[in-house]
Amino acid sequence: MKNRAQIDEKFKWDLSSYITDENDIENTFQIMENLIKILPKYSGKLNNADILHERLTKYEKDFNKVYKLAHFISHSLNVDASDTKILKLSQRFDNLYTKINQANAYFSPQLHDLDDQYLESLLHDKRFDDYDNMIKDIIKLKPHKLDEKTNLLLSKMGNFLGNNSNIHGILTDSEMKYEDAIDSQGKRHKLDNASATVFLRSKDKMLRKTAFENRLKAYGELNKTFTELYLKDIELDKFTCSITNYDSTLEKVLLSEDVPHAVFDRIIENVNKNIPLLQDYIKFQRKIKGDKKFAYYDLFEDSKNNKKISIEDAQDILLKALSPIGEEYVSKVRNKFRDKSIDYMPNQNKNSGAYCSHCYNANTLILMNFNHDYGSVSTLAHEMGHCINAEYFNQAQPIEKADISIFAAEMASTVNEILLNLYMQKNASNEEKKYYIHHFLEDVRSTIYRQTLFSEFELYAHECIDKEIPINYEDLNNKYFELNKKYYGNACILPDCLKYEWERIPHFYNAYYVYSYATGLVTAITLAYRILHEKDFSKKYIEFLSNGVARPAVDVLKDIGIDLTTDEPYKTAFKFISSQLDEYKSLCK
Repeated sequence: MKNRAQIDEKFKWDLSSYITDENDIENTFQIMENLIKILPKYSGKLNNADILHERLTKYEKDFNKVYKLAHFISHSLNVDASDTKILKLSQRFDNLYTKINQANAYFSPQLHDLDDQYLESLLHDKRFDDYDNMIKDIIKLKPHKLDEKTNLLLSKMGNFLGNNSNIHGILTDSEMKYEDAIDSQGKRHKLDNASATVFLRSKDKMLRKTAFENRLKAYGELNKTFTELYLKDIELDKFTCSITNYDSTLEKVLLSEDVPHAVFDRIIENVNKNIPLLQDYIKFQRKIKGDKKFAYYDLFEDSKNNKKISIEDAQDILLKALSPIGEEYVSKVRNKFRDKSIDYMPNQNKNSGAYCSHCYNANTLILMNFNHDYGSVSTLAHEMGHCINAEYFNQAQPIEKADISIFAAEMASTVNEILLNLYMQKNASNEEKKYYIHHFLEDVRSTIYRQTLFSEFELYAHECIDKEIPINYEDLNNKYFELNKKYYGNACILPDCLKYEWERIPHFYNAYYVYSYATGLVTAITLAYRILHEKDFSKKYIEFLSNGVARPAVDVLKDIGIDLTTDEPYKTAFKFISSQLDEYKSLCK
C-alpha cells in the first residue's frame, strides 16, 4: 500500500478551511486559554438576559475556531495515524479542551436552575431567536437536570467512566485470538475480525463456515467476560437515568432525539409483520444456489460484480443517479467533486472506513478508501448524502441549528444509495441487474431486519436490568438465538455458535442507537419512492434536508407526508421491497 506522500494530490482533501497555518493553530490555542479564564466569570449571572445573551453570542466565533482545530486534528490523524506532530497537537488540544469543559461545568446546571417564567420570557426576546431550541430543551429537560456539583464531578470522571465500549474494542481488535479459517482445499488462513469479513464473502463454503464458526468460538470462550462488560454498561445507563429522573434509558434516548415512543414501537411491529418476506427471500437464495445445507453464514457470500469503476466514472454515475432530486442538488454534488472535499484513496496508516464530517464555516469533508467497485460508488453516494444534507442546513440555519440528529442522520445518505442502485438497475444487463437487486435486498436484510432484531435484543437486556430481573450469559445467549430463530425460521441453518454473535456488536454500548438504522432505511425507501414518483416531492425533500435541528425530524417528515408514528411509511417501504424481490425472482428463472 502506498504511503501518504505517494497519493496523487487530486485525490486528497484540503483542510485549509479548518486551519491555515502554524500561526492559526497557535492563535486557536490562545483562544482556548482565554476561554478557560473567561467562562467562569459568567457563573451565577445567567439570570440576567443581557449577560446571558453576551455569554451565548460573544464567544461563538471562538468556539467555532476550537471546533475547527478539533476537526483538523481528527481528520489529519485519520489519513495518517503515525503523524507524530499531529499526535502532539492532539494531546495539547485534549488537555486544554478538558479544562474548558471544567471551566464551563456550571453552565448547563445553572441554565436548568433558571426560573420557568424567565425562560419563557426569553422565547419572546428577539435576541434569543436562534437559541429557542436550547431554551425549549431546558424547559423540557428540567425534571432531568443535574446539580452543578454532580455535573462537575461527572465531567471529571468522564475519562474513566463508561469506557466499556473502548474495552470492547481493545478486546475484539487487539487481544482476542482466533483459530485459523480453513478452506475446502485444507489451506489455513489467519483469522481476525478484518479478515473474517473478507472470508465470509468468499465463494468457498468451507472458508465461510470456518471463518464464521472460529470467530464466534473465540467470543464464546470469553462469553462471561463480554456478559459482564455489557451488563455493567447497562447498569451504568440505569444509574445515569436514576440520577436524572428518567424511567428508562429508552425514554432518555427518545426524548433527547425528540422521537415519540410510537416510532420505536412501529419499526418493531412492522418488521415483525414482514418477517415472512425475509424468510421468502432467504428460501429463494437457498433454492437458486441449490444448497440443501444453506446456512446463516452463506448469506454473506458476495454475488460478485467484477466491473471496475474509476473515480471519474463514479462521479459521472452519481451525478446522473441523483438527477431526480433536481439540478440544484446535483450542482452541489458537482461542486464537492471540484473543491477537494474528498479524500479518496487508501494509504498506509489511514482510517480504513468512510465518513462525512461537517463543521460550520468550513468545508464538509468525506473520507473514503475507494476500491474501484460498485461498493465504493455506493459508499460515495452514501457519504455524499450526508455531505449535501450538511451543505443545506449550514446554508439555511444559524450555527445553533446547523446540525443533524442521530435519528435523521442516515436518511439523506441512504436515499442516495437507493437512487444509485435503481439507476444502476435501469442501465444494466439482466445479469448485472440481478447483482444490484441482490445488493439492495441484502441491505434490507442487514439493516431493516437485522438492526431491528438487535433492537429487540437490547430492549430485553435493558428491561431485565431496569426491572431487577436476574440475568446471566445463558439468558443473553438464549434470547439472541431465539430472536434469530424467529426472524430466520427454517429458511436457513442457524449454527449453534450464532448465540454468541451479540458479543460482537459494538453499537450495543451506545444504547438504542441501532433502531435508527432500520427506521432510517424504511424512511429513505419511502423518500426515494416519492422523489421518483411525485412531480414536486423533491422540493419537499430539500425542505427536510435544510431543517437541521430547527425542528424535530419526525415533525418535518410528517409535514411532507411521512408520519413514522403510523404504519403507512412502512407499508410503502415493504411494498417496494416485495416488488424488488419479485423482480429478482423473475430474473433468476
